[in-house]
Amino acid sequence: MTMSCYWRKIFVKLIAITAVMIVIFAMYKYGLQNVGRLYNEEYCIERNARLGKVFLPDVDLLLRMYNRHVNRYRAILQKSTRYFWPGNMSLVIVLDSESNDDLKLGRSLSTQFPYLKICFQGPGDSSVYHENGHKRMQLDYFYPEKYTSKQYVGYLDTDTLFVTRVTEELLFEDEKPVIIGFYGKIFEPAWSKIAEVTAVLFKSKEVMRGMAYFPVIMKVEHIIELRRYLEQLHGKSFINVYKEHSKLYISQFNIMCQYVWMFHRNEYRFYFQLRPFTLDGIWNGEKNSPGRQSPEFYRTQVRAEEKMPKPRAAIHYRYHNGWKSQETIRDVIKTGLCFSGGFDLCPNMCRHLNNSGLQEELFQFDYSDWTWDKRCMAAQKKHYEFVARQRDTESDKAIRLGCSEVDTIEYDPSA
Repeated sequence: MTMSCYWRKIFVKLIAITAVMIVIFAMYKYGLQNVGRLYNEEYCIERNARLGKVFLPDVDLLLRMYNRHVNRYRAILQKSTRYFWPGNMSLVIVLDSESNDDLKLGRSLSTQFPYLKICFQGPGDSSVYHENGHKRMQLDYFYPEKYTSKQYVGYLDTDTLFVTRVTEELLFEDEKPVIIGFYGKIFEPAWSKIAEVTAVLFKSKEVMRGMAYFPVIMKVEHIIELRRYLEQLHGKSFINVYKEHSKLYISQFNIMCQYVWMFHRNEYRFYFQLRPFTLDGIWNGEKNSPGRQSPEFYRTQVRAEEKMPKPRAAIHYRYHNGWKSQETIRDVIKTGLCFSGGFDLCPNMCRHLNNSGLQEELFQFDYSDWTWDKRCMAAQKKHYEFVARQRDTESDKAIRLGCSEVDTIEYDPSA
């Protein structure tokens, strides 16, 4: 054997050993089934086996974020989930596949409560979302089937703060997902422009502002249908539709709610919150967007029961009065803990609260308030009757944990 052949064989063996070591490392870090997809732009780390039984098994909750917002996630969403979500949460977090920090974060989060499924999404053609991170997140939300095989997807934000013990009736009624939307005056110019974009997309005026509650639960197949519908309506791919109409303002939740209202209304339970309130509960069209439906539409096309107050499971914390104060997040969580069992379990903490009063956070979202409607108290009472019936050892344990930890929650508003 010549010397060159000898070294060639040694070199080949070294390459083989290196390849095996890479595969072993990949199996350890990402899981066996992802080894073949390591260098692709899209792949997932399957959720931890400890997940066990989950509340709402047909729903995957979906959160698109990146590493810079992890402290926000931990202080707001993760904490409130631990106290208020029943049992285990079937949560999928989608991170950026091109970010080393996101890759490290994903591996870490997958081993922590609530034992997530972590997915990584590549940047694709950044011109589609105008090289804007927020618009990239919005675009990814239109493709839920990439991240879940469940029948329903429930969209969240990192600053989703659950404010009460979550019961099924908050999220589904008669097996139909609950949708809560705003109508009425539009004070913010951006939301007026968004309504116009929605109207152009559907060639029909916008019905509601869908960014008005969390989690936003949709049938996955309906989001797939939505993309196909807009492709047919505009004669181009959904990617190009999105690119053309997202240059300035767009709301993925307004678009989703518009589609299911138009084509699947009877498969969802709609609630309309008049914003802002008027003493007589009547809105005359003042400060309306040209993209939004007229007052006549809401008088004739929206049923009376669809204008009843509906408690929300969560608020959009960074759009809540006093959100920059650490005491505000503690107080909001304390109130929810007390009404969710704390009056019995943590009487000392709850002694300053009126257990027959109104928990205002159930009816607030993005600086909007529904508590002017006197029917809110009856809606709250009904919700807490569900909570009382479903109390068990595990739920009481979660409330006690919240009572013991709430004063230690640290929140940095710059996070």
